[in-house]
Amino acid sequence: MFNIEETDSANTPHYFKKFTIAVFGDSGVGKSSIVRLLVSQEHITKHEPTVEDFYVKYMTHRNKAYEIHIIDTSGTYEFPAMRRIAMEKADAAVLVYSLDKPNSFSKLDRYMEEITKCCDDRNRKIPVIIVSNKSDLPNLSEPTFYNSYGLKISICVHLEVKWKCLWLATSAKFNLNVDTIFNKLLDKLNPQRSAPRKKASFIRQILR
Repeated sequence: MFNIEETDSANTPHYFKKFTIAVFGDSGVGKSSIVRLLVSQEHITKHEPTVEDFYVKYMTHRNKAYEIHIIDTSGTYEFPAMRRIAMEKADAAVLVYSLDKPNSFSKLDRYMEEITKCCDDRNRKIPVIIVSNKSDLPNLSEPTFYNSYGLKISICVHLEVKWKCLWLATSAKFNLNVDTIFNKLLDKLNPQRSAPRKKASFIRQILR
Protein backbone atom coordinates (compact mmCIF):
# COMPACT_ATOMS: atom_id res chain seq x y z
CA MET A 1 0.00 0.00 0.00
CA PHE A 2 1.28 3.44 -0.89
CA ASN A 3 -0.66 6.18 0.81
CA ILE A 4 -0.19 9.90 0.17
CA GLU A 5 -1.51 12.57 2.50
CA GLU A 6 -0.86 16.31 2.46
CA THR A 7 -1.65 18.92 5.09
CA ASP A 8 -2.50 22.55 4.45
CA SER A 9 -1.28 22.33 0.86
CA ALA A 10 -4.07 24.42 -0.67
CA ASN A 11 -2.87 27.70 0.84
CA THR A 12 0.81 26.86 0.97
CA PRO A 13 3.26 29.62 -0.03
CA HIS A 14 6.65 29.03 -1.60
CA TYR A 15 8.64 27.16 1.02
CA PHE A 16 12.19 27.85 2.07
CA LYS A 17 13.48 24.28 2.16
CA LYS A 18 12.35 20.80 1.20
CA PHE A 19 13.66 17.79 3.11
CA THR A 20 12.90 14.08 3.10
CA ILE A 21 12.88 12.27 6.44
CA ALA A 22 12.65 8.47 6.59
CA VAL A 23 11.31 6.69 9.68
CA PHE A 24 12.59 3.19 10.54
CA GLY A 25 12.02 0.71 13.35
CA ASP A 26 10.61 -2.67 14.31
CA SER A 27 6.93 -3.48 13.79
CA GLY A 28 4.68 -2.24 16.58
CA VAL A 29 7.01 0.36 18.10
CA GLY A 30 4.75 3.27 17.14
CA LYS A 31 6.41 4.67 14.00
CA SER A 32 3.13 5.31 12.22
CA SER A 33 1.56 6.81 15.35
CA ILE A 34 4.40 9.32 15.60
CA VAL A 35 4.15 10.23 11.91
CA ARG A 36 0.35 10.57 11.96
CA LEU A 37 0.50 12.79 15.05
CA LEU A 38 2.95 15.12 13.34
CA VAL A 39 1.05 15.23 10.06
CA SER A 40 -2.59 15.36 11.17
CA GLN A 41 -2.72 15.10 14.98
CA GLU A 42 -4.36 11.71 14.46
CA HIS A 43 -3.74 9.12 17.18
CA ILE A 44 -3.67 5.47 16.09
CA THR A 45 -5.12 3.07 18.68
CA LYS A 46 -4.97 -0.12 16.60
CA HIS A 47 -1.71 -1.34 15.10
CA GLU A 48 -1.82 -2.06 11.38
CA PRO A 49 1.43 -3.25 9.76
CA THR A 50 2.91 -0.75 7.30
CA VAL A 51 4.50 -1.60 3.97
CA GLU A 52 5.43 1.99 3.16
CA ASP A 53 3.46 5.21 3.46
CA PHE A 54 4.37 8.67 2.23
CA TYR A 55 3.30 11.99 3.76
CA VAL A 56 3.91 15.68 3.18
CA LYS A 57 3.97 18.05 6.15
CA TYR A 58 4.22 21.84 5.89
CA MET A 59 5.66 23.38 9.02
CA THR A 60 7.58 26.35 10.36
CA HIS A 61 10.55 26.22 12.70
CA ARG A 62 12.67 29.13 13.94
CA ASN A 63 10.81 31.52 11.62
CA LYS A 64 11.56 29.42 8.55
CA ALA A 65 9.06 27.41 6.51
CA TYR A 66 9.62 23.83 5.39
CA GLU A 67 8.05 21.19 3.21
CA ILE A 68 8.84 17.86 4.85
CA HIS A 69 8.42 14.61 2.93
CA ILE A 70 8.10 11.73 5.39
CA ILE A 71 8.60 8.07 4.45
CA ASP A 72 7.03 5.69 6.99
CA THR A 73 8.82 2.41 6.24
CA SER A 74 7.89 -1.20 6.92
CA GLY A 75 8.67 -2.64 10.36
CA THR A 76 9.75 -5.97 8.88
CA TYR A 77 12.78 -7.01 6.84
CA GLU A 78 10.65 -8.30 3.96
CA PHE A 79 11.22 -5.25 1.73
CA PRO A 80 14.99 -4.53 1.67
CA ALA A 81 14.85 -2.83 -1.74
CA MET A 82 12.17 -0.37 -0.58
CA ARG A 83 14.13 0.30 2.61
CA ARG A 84 17.29 0.97 0.60
CA ILE A 85 15.45 3.42 -1.67
CA ALA A 86 14.07 5.24 1.39
CA MET A 87 17.59 5.54 2.79
CA GLU A 88 18.89 6.87 -0.52
CA LYS A 89 16.16 9.51 -0.67
CA ALA A 90 16.42 10.56 2.98
CA ASP A 91 18.08 13.79 4.09
CA ALA A 92 17.63 12.61 7.69
CA ALA A 93 16.43 9.50 9.51
CA VAL A 94 14.35 8.68 12.58
CA LEU A 95 14.96 5.30 14.25
CA VAL A 96 12.22 4.27 16.66
CA TYR A 97 12.25 1.63 19.39
CA SER A 98 9.71 0.96 22.13
CA LEU A 99 10.29 0.43 25.83
CA ASP A 100 7.75 -2.40 25.91
CA LYS A 101 9.65 -4.25 23.16
CA PRO A 102 13.26 -4.65 24.42
CA ASN A 103 14.38 -6.42 21.24
CA SER A 104 13.36 -3.39 19.19
CA PHE A 105 16.36 -1.50 20.56
CA SER A 106 18.89 -4.17 19.56
CA LYS A 107 17.40 -4.22 16.05
CA LEU A 108 18.46 -0.60 15.57
CA ASP A 109 21.99 -1.88 14.92
CA ARG A 110 20.88 -3.35 11.61
CA TYR A 111 19.18 -0.14 10.51
CA MET A 112 22.23 1.92 11.42
CA GLU A 113 24.53 -0.46 9.54
CA GLU A 114 22.34 -0.17 6.45
CA ILE A 115 22.12 3.63 6.70
CA THR A 116 25.88 3.92 7.17
CA LYS A 117 26.60 1.68 4.19
CA CYS A 118 24.08 3.53 2.02
CA CYS A 119 25.62 6.89 2.95
CA ASP A 120 29.17 5.61 2.42
CA ASP A 121 28.23 4.32 -1.03
CA ARG A 122 26.93 7.78 -1.93
CA ASN A 123 29.71 9.67 -0.12
CA ARG A 124 27.44 11.61 2.22
CA LYS A 125 26.22 11.79 5.80
CA ILE A 126 22.74 12.36 7.20
CA PRO A 127 21.61 13.29 10.72
CA VAL A 128 19.91 10.50 12.66
CA ILE A 129 17.79 10.70 15.80
CA ILE A 130 17.00 7.66 17.96
CA VAL A 131 13.51 7.82 19.47
CA SER A 132 12.42 5.92 22.58
CA ASN A 133 8.64 5.60 22.26
CA LYS A 134 6.05 4.72 24.93
CA SER A 135 8.05 6.48 27.64
CA ASP A 136 4.74 7.00 29.47
CA LEU A 137 4.50 3.30 30.39
CA PRO A 138 5.16 2.66 34.11
CA ASN A 139 7.85 0.34 35.48
CA LEU A 140 9.85 0.34 32.26
CA SER A 141 13.35 1.75 31.93
CA GLU A 142 15.97 2.38 29.27
CA PRO A 143 18.77 -0.14 28.64
CA THR A 144 21.80 0.21 30.92
CA PHE A 145 25.21 1.11 29.52
CA TYR A 146 28.73 1.47 30.92
CA ASN A 147 31.79 3.26 29.60
CA SER A 148 35.28 1.79 29.24
CA TYR A 149 35.96 2.57 32.91
CA GLY A 150 32.96 0.58 34.09
CA LEU A 151 30.97 3.67 35.00
CA LYS A 152 27.28 3.80 34.22
CA ILE A 153 26.38 6.26 31.46
CA SER A 154 23.08 7.49 30.08
CA ILE A 155 21.64 6.14 26.86
CA CYS A 156 22.01 9.62 25.38
CA VAL A 157 25.78 9.58 25.98
CA HIS A 158 26.06 5.97 24.79
CA LEU A 159 24.41 6.72 21.44
CA GLU A 160 26.42 9.90 20.97
CA VAL A 161 29.64 7.91 21.40
CA LYS A 162 28.52 4.86 19.40
CA TRP A 163 26.75 6.48 16.46
CA LYS A 164 27.01 10.25 16.97
CA CYS A 165 23.20 10.30 17.06
CA LEU A 166 20.65 12.42 18.82
CA TRP A 167 18.29 10.70 21.28
CA LEU A 168 14.83 11.62 22.51
CA ALA A 169 12.18 10.01 24.74
CA THR A 170 8.63 10.29 23.38
CA SER A 171 5.08 9.14 23.94
CA ALA A 172 2.85 8.93 20.89
CA LYS A 173 -0.08 8.23 23.21
CA PHE A 174 0.27 11.63 24.90
CA ASN A 175 1.87 13.45 21.96
CA LEU A 176 5.02 14.03 24.01
CA ASN A 177 8.03 15.41 22.09
CA VAL A 178 6.67 14.35 18.69
CA ASP A 179 7.21 17.80 17.15
CA THR A 180 10.60 17.97 18.87
CA ILE A 181 11.85 14.95 16.90
CA PHE A 182 11.51 16.78 13.61
CA ASN A 183 12.54 20.18 14.99
CA LYS A 184 15.84 18.70 16.18
CA LEU A 185 16.47 17.23 12.74
CA LEU A 186 15.68 20.56 11.08
CA ASP A 187 18.25 22.21 13.34
CA LYS A 188 20.81 19.72 12.01
CA LEU A 189 19.70 20.06 8.39
CA ASN A 190 19.52 23.85 8.40
CA PRO A 191 21.73 25.14 11.24
CA GLN A 192 21.47 28.73 12.36
CA ARG A 193 24.39 30.81 11.17
CA SER A 194 25.93 33.45 13.38
CA ALA A 195 29.13 33.90 11.37
CA PRO A 196 28.43 37.50 10.24
CA ARG A 197 28.22 38.70 13.83
CA LYS A 198 31.49 36.98 14.75
CA LYS A 199 33.17 38.38 11.66
CA ALA A 200 32.10 41.92 12.51
CA SER A 201 33.46 41.49 16.02
CA PHE A 202 36.79 40.28 14.60
CA ILE A 203 37.03 43.30 12.27
CA ARG A 204 36.37 45.69 15.16
CA GLN A 205 39.23 44.10 17.10
CA ILE A 206 41.60 44.70 14.17
CA LEU A 207 40.58 48.36 13.89
CA ARG A 208 41.26 49.03 17.56
